[in-house]
Amino acid sequence: MIGYAEKEIFTLAEKDLLRRARLLVERAPNELFGEPIRCHELARAVGRVLGLDHEDGRFGFVEHTWLWTEPRHSERFCTPWVLPRILDVYVPGALPQVQLVDTASGLPPRYYLSHVFDVEIRENVIEEIIEWFKAF
Repeated sequence: MIGYAEKEIFTLAEKDLLRRARLLVERAPNELFGEPIRCHELARAVGRVLGLDHEDGRFGFVEHTWLWTEPRHSERFCTPWVLPRILDVYVPGALPQVQLVDTASGLPPRYYLSHVFDVEIRENVIEEIIEWFKAF
């Protein structure tokens, strides 16, 4: 069955981004340098490959990073309640892990923009994930 969101909400381009992101995430390792891969590095790596901007914020009570399907700071998205859709490559506590999320009425209640983000971003992990993507 094809659900309403797939049929009516998301564009072909967004569905293609979802497909490509899923393929990339399937190729990513579970850990690098003895540490698990975190959403912060995975989202940045996928975003660089797909040409998408990332957002550091919160998902409920946890610090989280996701991607925007379009640039957030364009004229089209000039108010806080009009936002591009989210491509989340590491949804906390949910399956499937990679999801498209509609933002028609602002951010869904799980996602929060945050000016306070205190997570060390491991650039070497991002680069290594991108190298894994290239290997396939």
